[in-house]
Amino acid sequence: MAMAVEDTSVLEEELTCPVCLDLYRDPRLLPCGHNFCLQCLRRLKSRSERGRLRCPECRQSHKCSSPWQKNFKLANIADGFRRRGRAEQPTCGLKSTHQKMEGVRCDYCSPEAADSSRGFIAVKTCLKCEVSMCSEHVRPHLELPAFREHPLVEPLQDMRKRKCTEHEEMFRYYCVDDDTFLCNACTIERHHTGHCIKTLKNAMKDMRASLDMQLQKTERRMRKVEKNLQDQNEVELQSKSYMEEAEEQLDVVRGRLKTQLERFFSSLFESVCSHEAERTHSVQQNLTRITEDRCRLEDVHTGIERLLHEHDPFQFIQEYKLCARRYRRLLRKPLFLADSQHRDTDYLETTMEEQMKELLTDMEQQIISFINHLCADDEGVEDEDDGEENNEDGSEEDVEEEEEMRSEGEEEQDISESTDEDYSPEDDEEEDEDE
Repeated sequence: MAMAVEDTSVLEEELTCPVCLDLYRDPRLLPCGHNFCLQCLRRLKSRSERGRLRCPECRQSHKCSSPWQKNFKLANIADGFRRRGRAEQPTCGLKSTHQKMEGVRCDYCSPEAADSSRGFIAVKTCLKCEVSMCSEHVRPHLELPAFREHPLVEPLQDMRKRKCTEHEEMFRYYCVDDDTFLCNACTIERHHTGHCIKTLKNAMKDMRASLDMQLQKTERRMRKVEKNLQDQNEVELQSKSYMEEAEEQLDVVRGRLKTQLERFFSSLFESVCSHEAERTHSVQQNLTRITEDRCRLEDVHTGIERLLHEHDPFQFIQEYKLCARRYRRLLRKPLFLADSQHRDTDYLETTMEEQMKELLTDMEQQIISFINHLCADDEGVEDEDDGEENNEDGSEEDVEEEEEMRSEGEEEQDISESTDEDYSPEDDEEEDEDE
């Protein structure tokens, strides 16, 4: 039977959703292989950032747009386990805890009852009777008025944990100064004289009040953290938008400057070409005249060589009479000598420098306009104002937190003073009635 209870407990643990800590309802499978309820995944999706969902088990990131496949086999097993648990629930209204408290047995049941279909497993423990009872034997404590003042707790495996080892009595009080449990006899002895002694009920009440204040303080701080997180997310989005806009404007300025540089170099080349056109024309004229001199001399040179190769005296003399005079006249013509022309670069240099100054002035204006747009003074002033407001808000919140902490300390002190009354052992019956 213990093995069956253990197997059921293990199965229930495997069929429990890690988020809601309840049995799976419509389980869905993430790409990482972990299962969660559909409603739990929707809540996680509503709190996700940048469209990505983190698995609560392995912290792996998944896209929220990815489809969640339903785990039909796990859903059928969880539904069947849920229906079986409801069918096995006790009809007396008490929660069946024998699956978890498998070692606590009923003190009234005989050993032979273990083999029968009756209880045998304890469901409650009476601190006054100091016995554990099954669902059958606990009925008198629930129905009869005589047991109305008997405190019932969950089944206790070892009753000695609730007893004083020195006096063998149940713990009923708590010493705040020594942080220890006390029985009736411990309060009478002088070891705790002058100490703050409270009943377990009052001690629990004070601790609950302290926890409630801590819970409220935690919730306030959580709200503050959420607000800070939201503000920082907005700042991150603004920074991202600012960078995208700056990149777009920088591309525009880069394109303009590139176009202007190309136009500037084209203009420089045109200035050089126009300045050199006149000199090029003069050089072409000189080349034409020099070419004419060369052709004339080549003609004379060819004629003289041809005449020298003539061996017939008659023919030689006859051609000499015809050509010698013309050759001497051609040779007497002066040769053309070109003047050395110096390139006048002063005007070209002045023109190019003026174009460069215009280009630099235009580029400087565009870059300054781009920088002023990115670093606008109005935005800086607004940021400073926002910072001052945040500082003021932060200081006010700090002051409020200090006031709340002081008020919480005063409340705790008032609670401790109201509950730290002197204890007298004769009030045991009254304390039991209060419980």
